[in-house]
Amino acid sequence: MKATVEWTDKLNFKGTTETSATVGMGPSPDPGKVADSATPMDLVLLGLGGCQAMDVAWILSKKKITYEKLWVELEAEKTDDHPKIFSKVHLKFIVVGDVSEKALELAARLSHEKYCSVGAMLGKSVEITHGVEVRES
Repeated sequence: MKATVEWTDKLNFKGTTETSATVGMGPSPDPGKVADSATPMDLVLLGLGGCQAMDVAWILSKKKITYEKLWVELEAEKTDDHPKIFSKVHLKFIVVGDVSEKALELAARLSHEKYCSVGAMLGKSVEITHGVEVRES
């Protein structure tokens, strides 16, 4: 796996993966302003959410469970001192459709305990928890 991070201007960078996917990165915006791009810590959090959401979708599909919508909401706490790393991350998996809460919980747990490489890596230094919610369509 390879990637390149290239300076574009000021404190902004463009990351490119070996699959040619690109993503902008930059500093946190001033309070009240909209960011031009994600911060590196935003990307770490999104990476965890993406990894686990893909796992949950894959596990549900293997069980032939269909749904209308699936997303994960993430909330992270950071340490006060530099480097300000994540100390806790909570993921809430939400599905709209005829899915049992038990099936969704099992998929989320399997992702956390077995499949998600991002979670396995972060879990060595971050407390990662999850919850599930099923909404009717």
